[in-house]
Amino acid sequence: MIKLVIFDWNGTLIADTRACMDTDNEVIKAFGGNPVDLKTYRDTIIIPAIDFYTQHGCDRKELEADFKRVGKIFHDYYEPRVANCRTRRSVREVLKSLKQKSIESIILSNHTLEGIQFQLTRLKISDYIARVLANSEKDSSMRERNKQRRLTQYLELGEYESNEITIVGDSPEEVEIGKALGLRTVAITGGYYSTSRLRASNPDYLITNIKELIAIIQLS
Repeated sequence: MIKLVIFDWNGTLIADTRACMDTDNEVIKAFGGNPVDLKTYRDTIIIPAIDFYTQHGCDRKELEADFKRVGKIFHDYYEPRVANCRTRRSVREVLKSLKQKSIESIILSNHTLEGIQFQLTRLKISDYIARVLANSEKDSSMRERNKQRRLTQYLELGEYESNEITIVGDSPEEVEIGKALGLRTVAITGGYYSTSRLRASNPDYLITNIKELIAIIQLS
């Protein structure tokens, strides 16, 4: 029986793919690279973001020399735009359903804790989220992948067995983390990553609407 669902944030619960693409293009332009369209974005986006920026013409040494500037450009451009983004379709319904079933929902994200908490309040869904595992520094996701480490530390508290947990995200990273930790994995299309990249990561379930998660949970 599933007792815990771990959600990615960007592109999974909040529909901010274009806002983030436009923001990443601002960083790319600031460091002399070549902006991308949505198809290219979904085909090439990767964390840490420095690897994505260098793919598209930015100089790695310049980025590494000024991570604080990268983070500032990103968040100064992104935050006003995400203020106009809504949740993805059926998110509220799914979160409500999980809470009614006494299934805990948490967020695991490369974004900032402050930014997510602000948006949860704005979107009036904070009551459905038990905990947010996210970055405290604005430039963390520019430099490293740390989601698995943070989740491992959380799960070491021992409240849940691996077979009681489902992880949901729009990137292969959540699938990789889930497989490494023995969790059920659900990948959702229409976010940051192309469907082909998600399918290649071999999740237990590949869905197009987060509402499909309710039936998946019922199968557990």
